[in-house]
Amino acid sequence: MILHDATTNPLLVATNVVKDYPSVKVLKGVNLSVTEGDSFAVIGPNGAGKTTLFKVLTGEVFADRGTVRFEGNDVTRMPEWKRVRLGFGRSFQVARVFKELSTQENVVIAIEAHERNTGRRPARRLACRPSPDVREAVEQTLLEVGLIDKRDEPARLLSHGDKKRLELAMSLALQPRILMLDEPTAGMSPADRRAATELIAAIRVRHRMTIILTEHDMEVVFGLASRVAVLHQGAVIATGTPAEVRDDAMVREIYLGSESAHA
Repeated sequence: MILHDATTNPLLVATNVVKDYPSVKVLKGVNLSVTEGDSFAVIGPNGAGKTTLFKVLTGEVFADRGTVRFEGNDVTRMPEWKRVRLGFGRSFQVARVFKELSTQENVVIAIEAHERNTGRRPARRLACRPSPDVREAVEQTLLEVGLIDKRDEPARLLSHGDKKRLELAMSLALQPRILMLDEPTAGMSPADRRAATELIAAIRVRHRMTIILTEHDMEVVFGLASRVAVLHQGAVIATGTPAEVRDDAMVREIYLGSESAHA
């Protein structure tokens, strides 16, 4: 069993995190340390607590016990919107976009929200006509995620894979320090999964960004992650490099042995 963890320049640290719901104990003393620049994957069987852990780390729900620290600061009871201002970006299993707006309008909203949050824009409604700087930033962001040709298309008409790309673009527009990706390739075709994996890898390198992801597809995990934690029944049973985790006897028995490629 591998349970060592990185301690150099920790960006996000969870210590003895416990989260219970009325009928079930979901997280049972989870410890994680994510180093700046990591691409860190959290894997485990369905019901292991991965999404709940994400919610606790991002402030969507609060831990019942334990602490969450970001850059050394205690954010355990800090709400989600405040963590976004600190530098958290987040995607969801089902992409959350403004379906009735165009692709580029979605990104405009994210960029202008970031400018207000950082004091670059007065606290008021969104501009009716984005400034030249915002329009340029939108173009660059859509180019980066491969949606520039669909800038005027209503988001509701985008394919599933393109909605996920748009959500990623909106997260990037917030200029996050850490990007939390919950099942970034869920529901995608094999071709879309490969494209999404390549895109995320390129974004991580280009922006020198720390990434935490949950993912069921082991090909995606081992293609993206520099470190992996395995959750089982609400507890971390192994943490290490992808090779170390893949070769761990307990992990193979509980998770990888029966579902070597998908879970």
